[in-house]
Order: sequence, then structure tokens, then C-alpha cells
Amino acid sequence: MSGDAVRQGWWRGLDPGGSAVLFLVAACGTYGAIVASALPSLVGAWISDIGLTERMAGEVATVNVLAATLGLCLSLFLVSRWSLPRIARLGLLLGICGDLLSILASDMLQLSALRAVQGLGVGLLVGATTNWIGRQENAARGFGMYIMLQFVLAAVLIAAIPALLSYLGAASVYAALLALAAVSLILYPLLGLNGGSVPLRPAVAEVLEHADAAAEAEHPAMLKLMSVLAFGLFNIAAIGLWSYMLRYGEVVGLSAEGAAQTLALSSLCGIPGTILVIVLSARYGRFRPLMLALAVYTVPVVVFAASHVAAAVFVAGLIVQSVAWAVVAPYFQAVQAALDRTGRLAVWGMIVASIGAGLGPAFIGFAIDGTSYVVAFGVAILALGLAALAGAAPALVTDRREGGS
Repeated sequence: MSGDAVRQGWWRGLDPGGSAVLFLVAACGTYGAIVASALPSLVGAWISDIGLTERMAGEVATVNVLAATLGLCLSLFLVSRWSLPRIARLGLLLGICGDLLSILASDMLQLSALRAVQGLGVGLLVGATTNWIGRQENAARGFGMYIMLQFVLAAVLIAAIPALLSYLGAASVYAALLALAAVSLILYPLLGLNGGSVPLRPAVAEVLEHADAAAEAEHPAMLKLMSVLAFGLFNIAAIGLWSYMLRYGEVVGLSAEGAAQTLALSSLCGIPGTILVIVLSARYGRFRPLMLALAVYTVPVVVFAASHVAAAVFVAGLIVQSVAWAVVAPYFQAVQAALDRTGRLAVWGMIVASIGAGLGPAFIGFAIDGTSYVVAFGVAILALGLAALAGAAPALVTDRREGGS
């Protein structure tokens, strides 16, 4: 998409660097990011409609998320060759085809292949969106909006699917995802604003990196590696547990409908966390809010692991985790954006996070023994502790450099 086309679009009256464009770009990328939040509904549909076992459904979920990781890697390769709208357009084509054809899948092999196509597409879309936000001065605010929309739309999706079942049957979850894809089709040209309409040529990258050059001694490669590794470890725990919370809700005594409503409610409760990120941005640095949110997220996992909890405790734990999750993810990404103003480290962070998200359902699934989740919660606690250890130093360094508290 040319620069002239970008300037002449329906969005020409918007401030290219303003919060409205940040919000709309975040909305554009939500179709790609929502797949992880939709995993409980997808896994449930694969078990009930296709007849997969829990372990088989977890493996298909892993294929879906790892394919998205491949799409993220491909976007990192393409960002220096294609414009961001072109990358997003290819991603939308693949994602929509994968979701449409998944409706017709009848066995694990077919479903795995189609979810791989879908994952590749949404990975490209997420890569383009993440790179665009990562280049912005207010990256923490942009990522906060991105996570907020994921929570809002995950709640809408989880609540809407049971209502659609009587009309669309097994196609309900895919219809909900395709509705989000339609929104992305309208908004993806916005990725051409603020330099996204041209590939990230070496000369452009050099300009963006110039401000970081004097502080490079404070940002060795090890810190960058630790920042993305920490995000990946967090996602192993968070996405791995989330994928099975619908089933665990039934184990603690909720009905299938009650468990679905609980997940929808908990998703909505993540909104205050994202609003907090949007308002605070980097006002109090990144280290303190990140570490505090990680600790808060871990507390319910420890409680779940300690004993068989009552349904009310399960509901309260999910609500607390959703608020904390909404703070943890954007601050991890804000640290990565501060370490690399070209936006590429933020995409690498999403790649490693996606690998973690893909491995999470398989790790947690293997640790589940019938209706016992104790070992699974133990695995999650270990991953969360390692994430805190790995993420502390990069957050402290970026705070010191920018004068954060």
C-alpha cells in the first residue's frame, strides 16, 4: 500500500500518532491474538463434536499455536521486504481460509492441518500489529489496549458461543472468530500509518536504533534474551492453565454452562488491569508493576495446587488471575519495546511467547492425571517463578535508563 493511499483512506482525519489510531490498530490485530483466549471453547468443541480425547485436543491446540509462532517468525522475515498492510493481508487470507474449512474437519489429521493454516495466518497478522505498536513512543499504552481488547472480545466470544449453538451447531466457535476477521479486514490498512506503508529497510532501522546506540552497553544481548524468555515462560503457565480451565471448572462442581460463564466473567475482569496499564504507562517504571502482577497471578495457582477448592474459590481465583494477566503481558512487551525501538524485539517476544503458549497446553495436559490437576499446577508455579527471575533484570535496566521509579 502506497503512502498516498494511506493518506487518502477513510482514516485521513485521524491523528496518525494518537490514541485513536493505537486503539484501532490494536482492534485490527485482535483476530490473531484471540485464538489463545478461544482455546477453551475450541478444545471443548473438538472433544464434543469431533470426538477427540483431551490429550488429542491439547495436541491440536499445540499445532494451532505453534503454527502461529511460525507465522510470527515469517512476519519478522517479511517486515524488511513487505509493508505491514501486505503482511496483514496475507495473514487474514490464510486465517479466514483455515477457520472456514475447519468447520468441515472430521478427524484429528484434517483438523491439525487446517489449524496449522489458520495459525500461520493469524501469526502473520499478530506480527504485523506487534511490530507497528512496538515502534511507537507509547508502546506500553498500545499493548495495554491490545490486551484489553483480547479480554473484552474473549468474554464476548465465550458467552456468545453457547447462544449460537442452537443455530450453527459445531460451527459456532468458528463463526465467532470469522466475525473478528471481518473487523480486521476493515482496519488493516491503518498499519500503513507511521512508516508501516514501506518495508523496514536497513536505513530506516538505523534511524530507529540511533537513540538506543549510546545506551547499548546497558542493553546487552543477554538482557534482550532474558526479556523474551521470561515472556515465554509466563505463557507456558498462563495459556497452558487457561486451556483446561473450562474442564477444571466442571471438576470443581460447576456445570458446563456455568464454567463457560465463569470464564467469560473472568475475561471481563481483566479489563481493569488493562485500563491500569493504559493510565499508568511507564509512570512507575516497568519492574514494580510487572513483578507485583506476576506475584498476584501466582497466588491463585498456589491455592488451587494446595487442595481441591470450592467452586466459589475457583471463580475468585480466575478473576484475580485475569486482572494480573492483563498487567503482566503488556509490561513484558513494553520492556521489549524499550530495549529495541525498531519493534523487532517485541515480535521476537511474541514468537517466544507463542512457543510457550503452544507448549503450555501439551505440558499441562500431560501433567493432568484424570481429574487431578495438582501436578499441573505445580508445573505452572515453577514456570511462573522462572519467568519472574528472568524478567527482573531487563525491567530494572530499562527503568534505570529512562528514569523510572
